[in-house]
Amino acid sequence: MNKKNILITILIGFAIGVFILQPFGITIFTFSSQNYEINWWDYLINNFIEILNINGNQIFENILFGLLGASLALMYFVGMKSK
Repeated sequence: MNKKNILITILIGFAIGVFILQPFGITIFTFSSQNYEINWWDYLINNFIEILNINGNQIFENILFGLLGASLALMYFVGMKSK
């Protein structure tokens, strides 16, 4: 396995975790906990905007979701290389 490919996979996975998994996960959780009374699409857009406005509390969540995305991408990469 090439180190460059592994690094690119980890970075792409981190970005997917922060910019896709995090807003969708938080939006789905909030949508279901609010008994489906909020506008899901508007709340999703607000979550994307909140991710871009990074504050102290947001950094920890971004890192956790980024690590989740990087882990999933790395597992996929290793699984595809072992075939």
